[in-house]
Amino acid sequence: MSGARRYIFATLLFAAVLFAVIFGVFHIDNSTNSMIVEYAENLGWEINPSPAQISHFVIPENFDAVFETYNALQKSSGFDLSEFKGKRVSRYTYVVKNHIQSANSQVFLGIIVFESRIIAGEISSTDSDGFMHGITETSNIRE
Repeated sequence: MSGARRYIFATLLFAAVLFAVIFGVFHIDNSTNSMIVEYAENLGWEINPSPAQISHFVIPENFDAVFETYNALQKSSGFDLSEFKGKRVSRYTYVVKNHIQSANSQVFLGIIVFESRIIAGEISSTDSDGFMHGITETSNIRE
């Protein structure tokens, strides 16, 4: 194979790998997204239906004090992350439109999913006077 053909082949191969990586990493699972949007709406939360962020992480095998506190919040909403220790999960984050604080701060709904199953969720704001509460705490929905 000539040098020019090798260069073209290498460039095309690189482009194909890059394409696969981009779509593999940033691909939104439409069925999971629809499940989350429906779940949030059933609770009364109005969210932007496109996630603001999707991330992936492993739930720690051993919970530190911060994760114990977070799991206690989850337990108040009917979830328990203890059974998912060591599992790789996905976190979908959405902008909330109807929280009572939405006019003053950016409010987010975070959902953690394992194998197409919602296993945790919360409402939060990362502003300087931020907050976090359970996803089922719907008394904060603006009428």
